[in-house]
Amino acid sequence: METVVVTATGSDRSTLLAPASLSVISREDLQNVSDQKLLSALRKTAGISLSGRGVGGRKVIQLRGLESHHSLILVDGKRVSATDDVIGHSDFQYEWLPLDSIERIEVIRGPMSALYGSEALGGVINIITRNDRQHEAAYSAMLGSGLDTTDDGGDEYSANVQVVQPVGESLILKAHVGHAYRDDVADTADRRLSSLEGHRTNSAQLGANWRFNSAHAIELEYLVSAEERWRDTNRRGREPYYRSTYDLDRHMFSAYWKSQLGAWTGDVGYYRSTIDVINSNDTAQVPAYTPQYLTDDVVEARFHRDFGMSRLTLGSEWREEELEHAAFARGGDSVVHQAVLAQYETPVLESVYLTAGGRWDHHEYFGSEFSPRVYLVWELAANLSLKAGYGHGFKAPTLKQISPEYRFDGPHSFIGNEDVQPETSDSWEIGLRYEGDGTRLSAALFRNEVRDLIDSVCIDYCDQRFGHLNQYVNVERAEIAGLEFEGSHWLHRRLELHGRNTYTDAQNKTLDEKLTSRPRHQGSIGLRLDWVPDTLSAAVDWQYIGQQWVSGYSGPVELPGYSLLNASLNYSVGKHRFTLSATNLGDTDLYDKSAAFEYAEYGRSVDLNWFWQF
Repeated sequence: METVVVTATGSDRSTLLAPASLSVISREDLQNVSDQKLLSALRKTAGISLSGRGVGGRKVIQLRGLESHHSLILVDGKRVSATDDVIGHSDFQYEWLPLDSIERIEVIRGPMSALYGSEALGGVINIITRNDRQHEAAYSAMLGSGLDTTDDGGDEYSANVQVVQPVGESLILKAHVGHAYRDDVADTADRRLSSLEGHRTNSAQLGANWRFNSAHAIELEYLVSAEERWRDTNRRGREPYYRSTYDLDRHMFSAYWKSQLGAWTGDVGYYRSTIDVINSNDTAQVPAYTPQYLTDDVVEARFHRDFGMSRLTLGSEWREEELEHAAFARGGDSVVHQAVLAQYETPVLESVYLTAGGRWDHHEYFGSEFSPRVYLVWELAANLSLKAGYGHGFKAPTLKQISPEYRFDGPHSFIGNEDVQPETSDSWEIGLRYEGDGTRLSAALFRNEVRDLIDSVCIDYCDQRFGHLNQYVNVERAEIAGLEFEGSHWLHRRLELHGRNTYTDAQNKTLDEKLTSRPRHQGSIGLRLDWVPDTLSAAVDWQYIGQQWVSGYSGPVELPGYSLLNASLNYSVGKHRFTLSATNLGDTDLYDKSAAFEYAEYGRSVDLNWFWQF
């Protein structure tokens, strides 16, 4: 059956002909994720690697070797408040909702600023929630529990319930509530510390779709998540030992009008995305971090019209980004982004399709940035396509980096710089995609040239051990090239082989050295056996994360590669499905390999999940 994506162009396109290098994580794939966490689902995708944040074992994703803040996270096409480049050591932008409420995840690799603007320099991850479009009632539930066999902590449990209920002929209501808990994991080198933080999350999602005639509909949605995280730590390697706690509140509200206006189809909408972060410690000897409140208000419109085999898309966006933080002279700052975009899709020759577009963004501080994109897809055969394209992407400076009112004082001080410019990239790629009967293969070569990377440099008191005054400036440029491959093939009508591999060569051209925290090779290979189709299946997969360099106190440090072995067993009966999973069967401990790893992996654990759908 043909797989359709919406993120590559803003409208439905088959994965074979969509103008992008992409991956789709299906509903079935998500149900097989043992710990039901977004990063666990994403890490098996080509082009994605994980990088440590240095606190509580936190990890963030990198797309094609670019920093995590160079990738845009969407929920149903709406951007969420990105935190990893605003709030230090954070990974708070990922866990907005449980996996059980997600229908699929679309991963688009390569610049997408021509459609989505800032942050889409490296690509886009669109989390698409479950929604009944057939006007039928649907009810589902999920219960899960996990046990860490190492006695270091990490036990977990989760529960979710979802309801989709039509009311009359024109209204559909949906609701989802969820709870998840996982204990922190003790550090094997010092059990007074946590190598992985614990977390407790409560989430809810409410939505309504009212189609009041054949041409017009209104969609309303509200998403809320309250999360608590905790870890045992100390102060820069010294006493006192204490417990640090983070309270995270996430909210997203959206209202959209979807319409058919003559030959034009599109939508106009408003949404607000907020995240509040409050830190507290159980000792007065260590001050807590300053609370931070990040808000995005967005008004957007996008319409398309078909001209025979061609399609024209026009759009506009107004976005206000606001950050409240005590380091600003007035307690916070805000900036307005405005944008217009156009995209044209058309066949240029028989079986050759062109997508060309551009987006003009205006930023209240740094001015304007134009992001063009050109992509060709050649349908070589009914199940084979050749894809090639160029794209320009950009990442706007954060409010901390660009606001002249920002100053943070600590062991070292940092000030904003209103002259800082956006980080930009120019990327090229060429690839093949095959989707035959029982076989799916894709491969792509890519090259990214990234300029004006933002960093902080010392501008005063630089000869002192502490008390440096640092300012944000554009200093670095990088070049990242690589090859990615993923595929699956049914060796037998009941046995499937699947795998992926990514090779990345990432260079800091300013310093003429390798970029850190980027594995040169990483991949996975696995088997899935359908013993009894639609009833009993088993799977095993082996993941490899290759050697990489990280920054050390006395210079770069090389980290060894490591591997993870996972297995699962699935049983379905009637409306029930049970999944038994074993993760990290080899009990790989990264600290045993190198103390320089900036993140940790959970030890050997066993999870049992139950899914029910009616």
